[in-house]
Amino acid sequence: MTKFFILNVVLNFAIAFLVYSGIMSFQSGNHLFLFVSIAVLVVLVYLKVVLLKIVKKNAAKKAEDALAEKSKKKGAK
Repeated sequence: MTKFFILNVVLNFAIAFLVYSGIMSFQSGNHLFLFVSIAVLVVLVYLKVVLLKIVKKNAAKKAEDALAEKSKKKGAK
């Protein structure tokens, strides 16, 4: 889970940087850099959504395993 946390932090910083650079490039009139930053921003948001789905699936599996172990322990008594 630590690697997912670190990846999430890195993605958040990258998204924030691209939003800021997109705003600055729009204000300066540099449309090429604006379009590139929007394209990379879309990819990073997609990766963040995929990461959140993976974390949610892992958390559900971990909770299911804990519940199964608890019921197995209870049945053994």
